[in-house]
Amino acid sequence: MWTIRPRAGLSGMLPGGISLGEDRAAITARLADAFGEHLGERRPFRKSASGTGVCDQYVDGGLILWFDDRDRLFYIELYEPAPVFHENVALLGRPYGDVVRDLRAAGVRLTEDGTGCEAPDAGFNLYVPDAEERAEPVQLVGVFRTGPSGSVLGMSDEEPVADITEHHLVSGAGTDRVRLGQDRHELRRLLGPAMQSVPSYGGAAEDWYFEHGLTLTFDEAGRLTTLVVTGPAWFDGVRLDRPMADVVADLTARGVAVEPFELGARVPEHGFTLQLSGLRNPAMPVTAVAFTAR
Repeated sequence: MWTIRPRAGLSGMLPGGISLGEDRAAITARLADAFGEHLGERRPFRKSASGTGVCDQYVDGGLILWFDDRDRLFYIELYEPAPVFHENVALLGRPYGDVVRDLRAAGVRLTEDGTGCEAPDAGFNLYVPDAEERAEPVQLVGVFRTGPSGSVLGMSDEEPVADITEHHLVSGAGTDRVRLGQDRHELRRLLGPAMQSVPSYGGAAEDWYFEHGLTLTFDEAGRLTTLVVTGPAWFDGVRLDRPMADVVADLTARGVAVEPFELGARVPEHGFTLQLSGLRNPAMPVTAVAFTAR
């Protein structure tokens, strides 16, 4: 069975456990060595189009590992058939109300909302579709160092501006409107109100502009460090939100070097990546373009 190590990861089924902050390649190798052919399929994917890190789902084991843009583990998700416990309380597959009762009886502090609860001191959360239905079984357990609750701070109060319906990329810099290194307040004046949040990794603050198809991450000084474009985008006359194989062919024909990788492709001379949400497939459309300051 898996046992939660508060704000550290999991112990139990894998010698040495799984530690938050651990490198993806190291975890992959240790799991393969420990379980061999019984490990089953490992399915890489992105949790969202704007994500710059990847997730590895171990389908048969009920385990999803979330990695940041430097391949460091920052969140663990478990689902049945994974056997996961905290304070000798089984967390998955049992009625939500029973799990909450048993955890509180064991002295675990919980905060509840409409889709489950979080144990902030112990570093995990439980997910159910509707927390009012206490007989419904817990579907997911998340293990974290920094909890997801409170990450969204709500909308900012700038005046709305017209939606940006297309983005033209500028080599090494960003887009024709948004550039790496720009000030957050300057961008708010340009782009209007944003959904403010605290990212799980890679920065101190994040602004989501759903109507523009932009996700912006800032450092502690309020300077733009990561720009992700999920709306229609062009580079050197090539539209990028099309099947990956077509985009790569058109860029290559223009002399633009493209380097494929597991979930997309890099355009190294121009400082951006083309991202896919799932396993690399030439027919799958590019879902996002990302610039990251290094």
